[in-house]
Amino acid sequence: MSDKTGKIIKIDVDRFFKDNVKTEGDVYYFNGSFGALNCSFSKGTLFDTDISADDWLVMDLTIGSCFSAAVNWSFFEDTGKSINFRMGLLPNIKTRVAIPLKVLNGQSVFLPRTPGKLKTVTQGSPIDIAGLSRFSISVPKAPSPLSLKIHDIFISDTEPEYPLEAIALVDELGQKCFSDWPGKTKGVDALLENAKAELSAVLPPMEGRNRFGGYTGIEFEASGFFRVEHDGRRYWLVDPNGNAFISVGLDCVSIDGNANLNGIECLTSSLPPKNEIGWTSDGRFFSWHKRNLYTAYGEDWFNIWADKTKRRLEHWGFNTIGAWSDYDYIDRAKQPYVYIFNNYPKTEKRIFRDFPAVFDPAYTESAIKWAEQIRPRKDDPYMIGFFMQNEPAFAFVNNINLSEMLMANPKKFASKKVFIDKLSEKYDTVEKLNTAWGASFTDFASLHNAFRIECMSETARRDMLDFTYYLIHQYIKIPAEALRRVDSNHLNLGLRWAWLSSPALAAGSEYFDVYSFNCYSMDPSEAIENTLKIIKKPLIIGEFHFGALDRGMDATGLRGVTSQKQRGVAYRYYMHKAVSHPYCLGAHYFTLNDQAYLGRFDGENYQIGLVDVCDRPYDEFIDGVIKTNREIYDIAAGKLLPTDVKAKEIEAICF
Repeated sequence: MSDKTGKIIKIDVDRFFKDNVKTEGDVYYFNGSFGALNCSFSKGTLFDTDISADDWLVMDLTIGSCFSAAVNWSFFEDTGKSINFRMGLLPNIKTRVAIPLKVLNGQSVFLPRTPGKLKTVTQGSPIDIAGLSRFSISVPKAPSPLSLKIHDIFISDTEPEYPLEAIALVDELGQKCFSDWPGKTKGVDALLENAKAELSAVLPPMEGRNRFGGYTGIEFEASGFFRVEHDGRRYWLVDPNGNAFISVGLDCVSIDGNANLNGIECLTSSLPPKNEIGWTSDGRFFSWHKRNLYTAYGEDWFNIWADKTKRRLEHWGFNTIGAWSDYDYIDRAKQPYVYIFNNYPKTEKRIFRDFPAVFDPAYTESAIKWAEQIRPRKDDPYMIGFFMQNEPAFAFVNNINLSEMLMANPKKFASKKVFIDKLSEKYDTVEKLNTAWGASFTDFASLHNAFRIECMSETARRDMLDFTYYLIHQYIKIPAEALRRVDSNHLNLGLRWAWLSSPALAAGSEYFDVYSFNCYSMDPSEAIENTLKIIKKPLIIGEFHFGALDRGMDATGLRGVTSQKQRGVAYRYYMHKAVSHPYCLGAHYFTLNDQAYLGRFDGENYQIGLVDVCDRPYDEFIDGVIKTNREIYDIAAGKLLPTDVKAKEIEAICF
């Protein structure tokens, strides 16, 4: 390895990977369904010069596999803390991946996509680059054998270029090249023939449902809007007509399918000019879903798709249009829906990731403006309620202690003053605080200076956690009260937490009518029970899905099964378990469409839809969905026991 000259420090791969590595010429690789390349080092031994947050760690990699794969880049601090970056790679394409070392501070949950790379998610805790002690690269368990080839490693003080070989991975319809499968659309003529047949299909609505999708067999008092009722045995949603309603939802009811082609157009076989249907206005994203509908139906493609989709959803038994759906579709279809807010209230300064300065007057001002977006829909009886936002980024850290991050931040925050005032009330004198905390502050004012509590007492940590609850309470209270002043007709469905990563996420839940979270498990029962241990409130699940690898896609999503038929089995088991619980008001499947093979905006490319890129339903999966949705109210009412038939699960390919 040479000293740093110019922009690049070359790393000696022999020193970098000492164990479990084989060579093939100048390439290092390992094979198997699971493996890890690890290297322990201290500063100055692996890198013979100092590295800084301004540098980039760069590797040229190839995943040898039939499918996409995840690769974990893990960084370890000498304190024991670690942070991991889980990224996806397309198969059999030499890809350059670059990690800016500044992201070790954990402020970014999702890293930007670069050519050839798919999605990257940050996991773990922020670490200090000055304490960096070890780095490892690993591949998680996969459903089939694979190899990871490492062609080159270097450090750069600028972001590198991303060279990529030109090879067509998708055909003109957006389907994967190089393989075949049942249901693959063989060209434009087949696309037109399938579209014509679909329009002539008879799809009657599911029996026993009213115009809101409510169950006509159970009646309550009608209020004109959706509400929550407990009948002495369980919680129900009640639709505007007064009928029992379990929210059987479908997220992303839209054309969707936008592929992020920035820097990877060389991986497509053919594309129309950038002023034609399919492209976004900036020319970076292309939707084969949209293009195929336009090819099939011409200028009236949207209206034909919308009417067909409404018939499908009513026949399949979905009664809720879930988050991120097309509001033009919602307004046309007249089906129950949920609203999800954009751009949660914010402040210029943030405590950690997206968590704002909640005691700053600017936060209240932002909340008042933000709440106005619901005003045009406040009298709409088809709206069930609203999610205030989805998966706040700060909560992706387990047992988050926002107060520690607040007090370690050198910036001035009104929240610091509030915390210090509370400490002053509790301890009266700084001497009592120092005794309790194992600290040596000169006075309460000195707490405004940035400090860490690693060497302080457990009492200090508990005080910090108590104030974290208070911060999150304010984070929810202020926007929720602003919303209720604008719209008192609809249910507040909460924040759709990614998971209950900390008991502190229960703070402020008194402002919700329904508590919501996303749950990517095969069985949601444990997640429901764990939530109810800290908050007794009716629940709704905002997202779940299952994918398979038998229909030309290369990633399963967060849960994988062996086939489309097994996706139906998985859906039935999940929904039965969910709605049989007396606190669960329903669950929303994510999503209507498969994601683009080459990756959506952030690189996800999962086989999770009810329809493929050519708008063809996955019939075996749909059969399971219809069977399940017919049974939902008998399951919820206790007339039918939940199934005990589980799907055949495989290792998921997800990132």
